[in-house]
Amino acid sequence: MMRIRFRIFLIFASALLLASCNRDLEPDSSFIAGSQVQLKVAGSVIHTYDPLTWQLGYNPTTKEFRVGDDQMKNYYIVNCSSIPSSTGQKLDATVTWTAGGGTKSIKGRFEVAKAEKDRYWLWCGDKKIQTGVTVCILR
Repeated sequence: MMRIRFRIFLIFASALLLASCNRDLEPDSSFIAGSQVQLKVAGSVIHTYDPLTWQLGYNPTTKEFRVGDDQMKNYYIVNCSSIPSSTGQKLDATVTWTAGGGTKSIKGRFEVAKAEKDRYWLWCGDKKIQTGVTVCILR
């Protein structure tokens, strides 16, 4: 009887340990399904590119992507460890954006969750970050 209780305890403890692991969350389905160039943090859209009043920038040497309005009051900048190229690729990135009169920034491990032509949807599923950002390679 003691062995059975011990085995049940071990199974229960193992299940708790596995459940507490810091696993990445799946990409936000609305972010991936959309066609917008945007920055989304913790479920909220922060900035969305508008081709009439916003500009795109790309520097392949520094692996930097810029998306901002014409006055640069609202923008986001993504600095990547490598240039996105295909779905499933993992890269480190720093994302900096304007918010409430100041700027915010996060660093994380991103995965290319979607790729269409020269547009890439990058997702960081870290439970604390949960950030989706779209970047465009300009040729």
